[in-house]
Amino acid sequence: MKALSKLYNYIRCIPKTLLFNFSYLPFKQAIKLPVIVSHRTQFLNRKGSIVVPKNAKTGKIKLGFGQVQVADASYSRFIWSLEKNGSVTFGHNVRIGTGSKLFVSGALSIGDNVNFSGETSITCQKQIDISEGCLVSWRTLFMDTDFHEIINNDGVCLNPDKPIFIGESIWVCANSTILKGVSIGAHSIVSASANVVSSFEGNNIIGGTPAKVIGSMENKTFCM
Repeated sequence: MKALSKLYNYIRCIPKTLLFNFSYLPFKQAIKLPVIVSHRTQFLNRKGSIVVPKNAKTGKIKLGFGQVQVADASYSRFIWSLEKNGSVTFGHNVRIGTGSKLFVSGALSIGDNVNFSGETSITCQKQIDISEGCLVSWRTLFMDTDFHEIINNDGVCLNPDKPIFIGESIWVCANSTILKGVSIGAHSIVSASANVVSSFEGNNIIGGTPAKVIGSMENKTFCM
């Protein structure tokens, strides 16, 4: 019964999957359907451009699938909003889970073997790079902008957008927030509910509000 339910959901995703692939990709890539899009997806803006690996196989990039404890899969929608000047680059084997929301007018890059479990929000107006092998838990927020500019008397913006860089093999735990200008080195863990407003070198465990180093990842790893 579970297999039949899964098959039924994949059949329901066919229209939006076709629309997505043939809107964004050259025909020779689109016909392979490298991106599978959940039927519970809402397209707010379907502009800009996407890049997938030239040899990407069918369904190796999944948008809006999966189940997590905090999301009601029957109602939680995956939101896609890619503006005219925005771009999204996907690596191999990327999954962005149910209820996630992508608002992109800058350059978003997601590396190979990256898994967002669900209910993640990404707001990218400048640049966000998430490197390969990262695991992102539910209800996390990545935001490279303050949205509202603060201007001094000389007309200079005091809070410009700043890029975010997430290194390889980083576990971002549930309810974490990563804000503009942050760079996190490889092989690190961002603890649950951390509020990350500054940069950190690799091989660290960081947590708290504002986040600070609370442990070391030397000679340790985490399981995907």
